[in-house]
Amino acid sequence: MRYLLNQVEIDLLKGTATTREASQDIRAKTLAVLKILIQHSDQVVTKTQLLETVWQGVVVQEQVLVQSIRELREILGADCIKTHPRIGYQLVVAPIPIQGAKVTGKWRFAMVSVVLMLIISGLWLTWMRTVNQPETRYPTVAFLPVENAMLDDVHAAVPLHGLAYLSEYTQAEGGLPVVAAEHVLTTLSHSPWYSNDTAQIRLSRRQDVLQLQERLGADLLVETRLSGFPQDMQLQYTLHFNRGAEQGVVFASGPELAYQALIARLVTRYGEHDQRLDIQSNLDFSNEAFARGLQMYLSRNYQEAIALLRSALRHAADPLTVRRYLAASLANNGDVAAALSLLQQNIVARGGDVVTRRERMRANLMMGYLLINWPQQTDREHELSRAEKYIATAREQASDNSDHLFIAYALEELGKIKRMQGRYSEASRLLHSALSYHQRFDAIYGQTNALIELARIATEQGEEQEATHLFAQAHRVAEASNAVPNQIWIWLAQADLLRQARQVEQANQLALRAKALAKSADDPVLIERVEAWFAKAPIYTVN
Repeated sequence: MRYLLNQVEIDLLKGTATTREASQDIRAKTLAVLKILIQHSDQVVTKTQLLETVWQGVVVQEQVLVQSIRELREILGADCIKTHPRIGYQLVVAPIPIQGAKVTGKWRFAMVSVVLMLIISGLWLTWMRTVNQPETRYPTVAFLPVENAMLDDVHAAVPLHGLAYLSEYTQAEGGLPVVAAEHVLTTLSHSPWYSNDTAQIRLSRRQDVLQLQERLGADLLVETRLSGFPQDMQLQYTLHFNRGAEQGVVFASGPELAYQALIARLVTRYGEHDQRLDIQSNLDFSNEAFARGLQMYLSRNYQEAIALLRSALRHAADPLTVRRYLAASLANNGDVAAALSLLQQNIVARGGDVVTRRERMRANLMMGYLLINWPQQTDREHELSRAEKYIATAREQASDNSDHLFIAYALEELGKIKRMQGRYSEASRLLHSALSYHQRFDAIYGQTNALIELARIATEQGEEQEATHLFAQAHRVAEASNAVPNQIWIWLAQADLLRQARQVEQANQLALRAKALAKSADDPVLIERVEAWFAKAPIYTVN
C-alpha cells in the first residue's frame, strides 16, 4: 500500500520514501511506527501502544520510539507528527492513498491538486482564526518562588530573590508578559499548596498545576530548584503547559547567572507571537532525560537515574556533563569500575572550550576521589599514588583556569592522601592552603572538610586538645551559616574517631545528635549518611 504524505510518496510494502529529488529506505521499526500512525491518523496513538506493538516482547527504553519519530519528521517534515506530551503522537497530515502502479501523469496532477486544495483550505482557516482573534499575544508566564536545596543561611533569600529576578528580567529583556511576583505570592498564600510551617509549595497532582495556572492567569507556569555548592550550581526547571510539562537543567557559578541562562532559553523559545505551548516541537529529549535523571540522582534513586542518563547520553549536545552524572550514579550504586571507565573518557576528551576544560578537571578530581574512598586494589599504596596523580592534574588544570574553588577541592584531597600515608607535615600544609582559598568565598562553611582533616591529623598524632579545638572551629564555621549538612558531617567525623578509640557510648551520642538534625531537616541524603554510620557502612557518596 502506498500513500502520499506531505508530497512524499510512502510505499509501506517496499519501505521507501520518494520525493521528486530522491528515494530513501525507511528503517524497519520506523516504518512499523508509521504504519500505526497512518492506521490511526484520526486519533492520538499512545507511546505504550507503539512500544508494545512495534517492540513486542522486547524491553526497550522510550528513546527508541523518540528516535523513530525523529526519523519520520526528517522524512515527512517537522510539523507532520504532533507530540502530545507524556501521552503519545498523532499524524496531522492526511494520508492520501495512491491507486495504480505509479504516480505519474494525470494521477500526479490530481494528487498535487488535492494537496494544493488542502493547503489553500489550511491557509483560509488560519486567516479566519486571525480575523476572529482581536490581537496576537505572547504567552503569559508565571514563576513560582525558587526552591532552595542548599541548607544554609547564605542562600536563605533564594526563593524570593529568585522569583523577583526571574519575573522582572524575563519581562524586561524578553518582552514576555509575566505575572507580577507580588500577585504570585498573594495567590500562593491563600492556596492549599503552600505550607506556612515549611514555606514550601507542593504541587503533587497535575490538577493542582492546572488550578494554580488558572488562578494566576498564566499560559506557562515555571517551577525551579537551585542546588549545588557556591561557585558551582545547577538550576532545575519544570515548564508546565496546559497539556503537559517539560523538564530541563542549566549550570552556572552563581544564582543570578543560572536565572539568566533560564531566561535566555525562555525568550529564545517563546519570544514570538502566538506560541503554541501545547506543541513542544523543539523539545530537546536529551535535556529532558538529563533533567529527569538528575532529579532521580539527587533523590538517591540511582537505578532510575542510570537508565535516564544513559538515554540522555546517546543524544546529548554536552555528553561530558551527562557522562559525569552517570559516573556518579554508577559509583553511588556500587559499580565503581564502570564509573572510572566513564570518567576516563572525559579525561581524554578533546576540545579547548570552557565546558570541556572544566569537565576534564572534574573528571580527574572525581577519579582521585573514587580511588581514595572506594578502594579497588589490594595494593593500597599504589592506588593512593594513582589517586594523587589524578588530583594533582586537576589542581594544575584549576590553576590554569584560575578556578579557586577547584584548587581548594584538589588541595583538600591531596591533604587527605598525605594523611592516609602518614605524611602529616605535608598534609597539614596542603590543608591550610585549602583553608586560605575557602576563606575568600562568602560561604565560609566550605572550610569544613579541611578543618575535619586537620582534626584527624591531630588525633592520629595524639594531640587531642588540638583536635578538640579544630572540631570546635569547624562547628563555629558551620553554625555561623546554619549549614546543616556540615554540622552533621562534623558530628559524624567526631563520632567516627571516638568509635575507633573504642569510646562507643560517646560516639553513639554524637551520631544520634546528627540523626536528629538530619530528620529535622527532612533531608533523605543526610538521613541516609547517618544511618550508614550506624550500619558501619561507607558514608561517602559522590556529590
